[in-house]
Amino acid sequence: MGGGDVFFVLSLIALIIIVLDGKRRIKKRVSAAQPSSWHLQQSQSAPSEEVPNLPSQPQNPAKVDLPTSPSTETTQCLPASGGSLIGSTLRIDGDVSAHEALVISGAVVGNVTAWEHSVMVNEAGSVSPRIEARTVCVAGSVTGQLVATDQAIVLSSARVSGSIEAKRLKCESGAWLQSTVT
Repeated sequence: MGGGDVFFVLSLIALIIIVLDGKRRIKKRVSAAQPSSWHLQQSQSAPSEEVPNLPSQPQNPAKVDLPTSPSTETTQCLPASGGSLIGSTLRIDGDVSAHEALVISGAVVGNVTAWEHSVMVNEAGSVSPRIEARTVCVAGSVTGQLVATDQAIVLSSARVSGSIEAKRLKCESGAWLQSTVT
């Protein structure tokens, strides 16, 4: 093997490493931009699969007070695919009307409406004064009116103050509620 061949092989190896590292960095950026559980399916199963089958419930009672990862907690709340994300650095002063699933990690001061879709308020997210959707899942803060035409899910990290209107309500132990429920 001549000097040029060795240089060519080393250059080819360096190029492969650069491409693989670039793909790794892109995946890392994408996962940082949206919750890792974004692509997990929303639990919209039959009523026979109620609270005992949810993946966010601890199996060991001694670990109840330990914090769980957001991806585990929000599994039952997130859409199967698609949707929009209001990032943690974004604050919206005004109404939001979504025609797809919506995940809120930032702050919305205004009405949030997604009639036929789900809305997830992540731990860092907050909404006031009204949120209205088919399914509303709260891990963050909602102040005002929460209206779910199908189901409202209040996770253990949630703070809800105001009123909750929903056909079905699931509330995890540890959630902070100061609400009237209809």
